[in-house]
Amino acid sequence: MFSEKSTLDLIQELSNERFQLYQLAARHQLTPEQRKRLEEINRELPILWDRYRRELVAGQMPKEAFALRRRQRAA
Repeated sequence: MFSEKSTLDLIQELSNERFQLYQLAARHQLTPEQRKRLEEINRELPILWDRYRRELVAGQMPKEAFALRRRQRAA
């Protein structure tokens, strides 16, 4: 699962995919494979969020932390 993408990028990609799957689920259009994928994403995201928090604490991703704070303030 983990690649050269940043942890925050992976979180955003999975969150977007999960949102799309939830939209399908709201219309009762999820296939068994999509249900399985949704379960995988829901298991993966908490792990990635924990990893991201640890990276922030360790100071490994200061640019991402700054960008995230800017986005949060703008919202």
